[in-house]
Amino acid sequence: MISIKNLTHIYKDNDGKEIKALNGIDLDIAEGEFVAVIGANGCGKSTLARHINALLLPAEGTVTVDDMDTQEETKIWEIRQRVGMVFQNPDNQIVAAVVEEDVAFGPENIGVPGLEICDRVSKALGTVEMIEYAKKAPHLLSGGQKQRLAIAGILALAPKYIVLDEPTAMLDPKGRREVVETVCRLNKEKGITIIYITHHMDEAMLADRVVVMNEGKIVLQGTAKEVFSQPDKLAKYAVESPLAAQVAAKLRHDGIKIGEQIIGNEELVAEICR
Repeated sequence: MISIKNLTHIYKDNDGKEIKALNGIDLDIAEGEFVAVIGANGCGKSTLARHINALLLPAEGTVTVDDMDTQEETKIWEIRQRVGMVFQNPDNQIVAAVVEEDVAFGPENIGVPGLEICDRVSKALGTVEMIEYAKKAPHLLSGGQKQRLAIAGILALAPKYIVLDEPTAMLDPKGRREVVETVCRLNKEKGITIIYITHHMDEAMLADRVVVMNEGKIVLQGTAKEVFSQPDKLAKYAVESPLAAQVAAKLRHDGIKIGEQIIGNEELVAEICR
């Protein structure tokens, strides 16, 4: 599992003043979980993501991956093999002129034998449904296809955990849907642990657990129903609940008897009809 204890991250602003981007974060993520992290811009989501695979190191506290401390220099290589990272802009992760060569880049650099690399590339592209694009140039792909290619490149390294930092932020609705479906399939069918940073509440609703951050702290966490059925509380942290949850809360406020923890449109329609 991934265990984060009292994690604090400090940086200096342009005036040399120390700012706590993360302030005493405690979070455990079990193997096989799908955890979504949400919050307003500047709340510390991306900083937290970068600590999980040791791109950043704690000023205070610890981050451990399968009992390996990210601050142990001898463990960083193994931690980064276990924790894959997918960023907002897929172009920043594409390094080759052909799709299959790009997926092979990571395994080649860690010394995976040639025949095994071929097998890993084939399986990774199959998992993200990109086999037919294996011989194509990445620049000819759509945004969603490029992001799936970036995910395939991580899969070829056989990680246990994948951290995705707002992977759909630059995509159109079709591309978003392609990436979200891929991520859900990795979690449900392959059992890969997903830590998913997002601004899209409809994406966060798919997770096993939703973690809400504000000003470098975790202020709320639970299932999607537990978190998103509290629109008034979320509004304090500049996080917007799904429209169905807002409507349900307003109806209850107006004295209409309606079920608790309604966050989806179909649930709301069924409850109103009842």
